[in-house]
Amino acid sequence: MKRSLRYFIGLAATLTLGGCGGDFLDVKQLKSLQVPHTIADFQAILDYNFVPGSSPHTLATNGSDEYLITEQRYTQLASETNAYLRDVYTWSPKINMLQYEQNTDWSSAYVAIFYANHALSGIDGIVPAPGEQAAWNNVKGTAHFFRAFQYYNLAQQFAFPYDKTDNPNGLPLRLEPDVTMKIKRSTVHQTYQQILDDALKAAELLPSDNKRTNYIRPGKVAALALAAKIYLHMGEYAKAAEYADRCLAIRGDLIDFNTLGADDPVNFYEYAFAADYGATNPEVYYYAVGDNGYSTALYSLFKDRSAFNPDLLDLYEPGDIRSKVYFRPYIDVDGFRFLVFKGSYAAYSLFTGLAADELYLLRAECHARTGSIDKSLADLNHLLQNRIATASYSPVTERDPDKLLEKILLERRKEMVFRGTRWEDLRRLNKEPQFAQTLVREIGGKRHELLPNDPRYTWPLPQTEIDAGGLTQNPR
Repeated sequence: MKRSLRYFIGLAATLTLGGCGGDFLDVKQLKSLQVPHTIADFQAILDYNFVPGSSPHTLATNGSDEYLITEQRYTQLASETNAYLRDVYTWSPKINMLQYEQNTDWSSAYVAIFYANHALSGIDGIVPAPGEQAAWNNVKGTAHFFRAFQYYNLAQQFAFPYDKTDNPNGLPLRLEPDVTMKIKRSTVHQTYQQILDDALKAAELLPSDNKRTNYIRPGKVAALALAAKIYLHMGEYAKAAEYADRCLAIRGDLIDFNTLGADDPVNFYEYAFAADYGATNPEVYYYAVGDNGYSTALYSLFKDRSAFNPDLLDLYEPGDIRSKVYFRPYIDVDGFRFLVFKGSYAAYSLFTGLAADELYLLRAECHARTGSIDKSLADLNHLLQNRIATASYSPVTERDPDKLLEKILLERRKEMVFRGTRWEDLRRLNKEPQFAQTLVREIGGKRHELLPNDPRYTWPLPQTEIDAGGLTQNPR
């Protein structure tokens, strides 16, 4: 354990951006470092570098429509180190690329992919002894999952939405630990196929989940859930439903929000879920969080800084317990009046992992799209029965596929608020005219619009990556 950590702490000091070539590694320094060579070493590498799990969601969350910043805060941003968020917030065609380098979504994800690649390369060189097969499988499956998870989230920000054409605006797919290799961008289809291949390999290798102390290490249910999400984006709804079936068959428990005491004044200001890496949350499959620095003020939404989008808050009808479990009322503290989102499955951080509630909604959507109305209603109502006050609950009976799908997507927006999924939903649903939306922000006396299928739904690659790797830039 100590040997592998020393190796990778030293190696991390040589990292710049995950996609760079040339000067990415100091070869002389590497020669003086001890190299991991056992199954336990490679497991330690994965554990050390993915605790807690993290995901790149800064750009997507700031670009979506779940919260608004004030004009005062927008002005303040101009003199701060994250001033690039002004351009992100207004979907500017011209982003200040020098300041944009402050964002770490791209670099942190590629560093994580490097560690996954190194573990895969190393474990493939080990022939497990009798009794070591399960440990060997866990390392290999975990590394495949981590690589798939990081590439999946990168694709939602830096690759174009999925299509089966030869759209060249995919990701540069690094599948080897040699970071000096020059890797060009793949097509969008190739990007998603690679992510799917990794997720499916992880699902074959990882053990079925038993209750454990945390869910930072992924198990089979996490890999199955990720595969279902990938199939959803690829429009393969029957396959997405199949993998959701397999996932929920292993573990499909939901929290009954009726038991959370949301109406008790004592709980008004308490975070609804524990910060214990999913240990006490039966819904969590894989625990991951976004960078706490991703937002201008998401965790403490001060009145003079930002606010939840009122259009979002208006979606919660009387009797919907989520409105009280997720959002804390305004409170005055030290002269500040603020409102806090308290419904994250990671408590103080933004949960961006995988959980059962998403899988029920995913499967309900896929069943509605493929005409299995009874199954779709069963999944939707099972979720709502655990989210709506008992006295207010009545099952959804809508059998028109289009209207039912609309209801499911609405519940998806209300259920998975601030998980980083809103941006990816907007991107995929904009391809369907009946669900396409135009986002609008008015700030600084100007009106800013983001039209459906606009190229600005895909963020620019960092300029350093363009310069170092000769990559093509995303159009805006």
